[in-house]
Amino acid sequence: GLHCVFQPIWSLSEGRPIGFEALSRFTSEPVRGPDEWFAEAGSVGLGAELEIAAIETAVAELASLPAPLYLAVNASPATVLDARLRSVLKRLPLDRLVLEITEHDEIAEVGAINAALDPFRAAGLRLAVDDAGAGYSGLQQILSLKPDLIKLDRTLIQDIHRDPAKRSLAVALASFAQATDSRIIAEGVETEAELQMLRAAGIDNIQGYLLGRPLALEAAMTLTTNPA
Repeated sequence: GLHCVFQPIWSLSEGRPIGFEALSRFTSEPVRGPDEWFAEAGSVGLGAELEIAAIETAVAELASLPAPLYLAVNASPATVLDARLRSVLKRLPLDRLVLEITEHDEIAEVGAINAALDPFRAAGLRLAVDDAGAGYSGLQQILSLKPDLIKLDRTLIQDIHRDPAKRSLAVALASFAQATDSRIIAEGVETEAELQMLRAAGIDNIQGYLLGRPLALEAAMTLTTNPA
């Protein structure tokens, strides 16, 4: 019952999508969210197997995604260290791929993750820290990973136009990203007011329901190239 849907990531300055994030969905019984399926797989020692299966399902559609659009896939820190993931990466056009490491899991072996990914990053793979601001790591961990992309969690974006503290944090993180040669992506943008506040804060890359819901790849691409 595993399949993928794809959500666009937009550049406001370019007025177009620059990539798509692959998100897993399950049609098997019982009906429940993907986080629950991945958590259950992890609880019985099959977390890496399910994550790698999801990544392979996603990258099977990469050939249908026209260049220079990139594809972002998700992996936990433990899966990043799994040799089976590296076997998958060796077969892929790395310059079209972003690997997102979620902050919801503690990243205890930053050095080992860097060592595992360095050859792939040298070949073009980009690294993103997902859910920044909602998980375990802080700026020091982000500095250690040296990601190409920092994805701000939805909790930092929701009602940002009404919250001066969130606005200040967004501006500070945009400045931090510029100083560390990375780029911010604001996730979970759902309202025009949030979008305009992020634009004013200097954040150019946006992902969320306002600009596109997760859909089958063909449908997602049609909607983003022919917006209503």
